[in-house]
Order: sequence, then structure tokens, then C-alpha cells
Amino acid sequence: MIQRTLRAGTWGCSISLALLSLLPADEMQRTNLGGHAEHALAYAGTSLLAGLGYPARLYWSVLLLVLYAGLLEWLQRFSPGRHPAVEDWLAGSTGVVAGAWAALIVAKVRTRRTR
Repeated sequence: MIQRTLRAGTWGCSISLALLSLLPADEMQRTNLGGHAEHALAYAGTSLLAGLGYPARLYWSVLLLVLYAGLLEWLQRFSPGRHPAVEDWLAGSTGVVAGAWAALIVAKVRTRRTR
């Protein structure tokens, strides 16, 4: 049951990343964290859910999320007032790696608790 919820969360976050990434500039709402931190946190959360929901596919999840971040950045060129930025892709990719690392830690703690 929890696995199904984590997987649904992964897909929900993936869809949200696309919607928020491709929103026109005049409709965007920013936090006080700044764009790079927002990218890192959003991708870290998605990667964490993917790592927990699809533990056997963690490395594929990392690769695909990094590519997805690049694709969404590139697609911003077609969104009014938006532009792609390598720095944003790097921030998102850093978040992906951090989220996967956190998923590995959670999995290790879970394994120790069940012993």
C-alpha cells in the first residue's frame, strides 16, 4: 500500500514539475528561497519519492529525472517570458542526487529496523 502511494506521489510530483516549469512568467509565484533552491527542493522531493517507490530502479530514476530537468528547462523557451538556464538545470540535478541519496539512507534505516 505504501509503495503504491509513493509511486503515485512520484508521478504527481513529475506532473507538477512540468506544469510549474512551463508556466508563463507572469503567472509564477516565487518563494523567498530563490529559484535555484526551489529547483533543488522540488527535484529532491521527487527523487526521494521515486527512490522509495521504485527502489530497484533508483539509478534509472536519477538518470531520467536529470534528463527530465534538462528537457523541461529546454521547453521553457516556448513559454512566454521564460528562458532555459543551465544553472537551473544544475540546481534541479543536484536536488535529484540529494533526493536519491536520502532515499538510500531511508532504505538503509528501514533495513536495520526490520532486523
